[in-house]
Amino acid sequence: MDKERFTQLAMAQQRRMYRIAVSYTASSADAEDAMQEALLRAWNKRHTLRDESLFATWLTRILINECKSLLRKRKRLTLVADYPVLAAPPEDEQAAALRMALFALPEKYRLPLVLNLLEGYTLAEVAGLMNLPLGTVKTRVARAKKKLEEEVLDHAE
Repeated sequence: MDKERFTQLAMAQQRRMYRIAVSYTASSADAEDAMQEALLRAWNKRHTLRDESLFATWLTRILINECKSLLRKRKRLTLVADYPVLAAPPEDEQAAALRMALFALPEKYRLPLVLNLLEGYTLAEVAGLMNLPLGTVKTRVARAKKKLEEEVLDHAE
């Protein structure tokens, strides 16, 4: 894969990568660091990609590994008050409540939900990306939806 093709494919994934990294790290700065490291690693390992049609999945897996590595290195807790203000501020109170509820979810529930609902990966693809059994991913997505619903309903009252 040449530089132009790699750049073209990577640029097409930029927004998706950012959303995944922010949902994983809960920090805009950490998300950008993870993206940069993932792209560097992907560039250096581009020869290992056998099928160019799987570029998005391959790059997402690298990004998730980079996020995990970054969080392991930092070993810190992020308080709810420290969650980032995303690039596009919510238009209404309901969107803000939903975003806060999403970031309040534990990582093990938040990431599968984001990958499945927001990024459009199937449950089987999420299971592959996270190296988890399909049943575990289904359970985590269902629990995340339930927790989000409860949190949003509690906030509305």
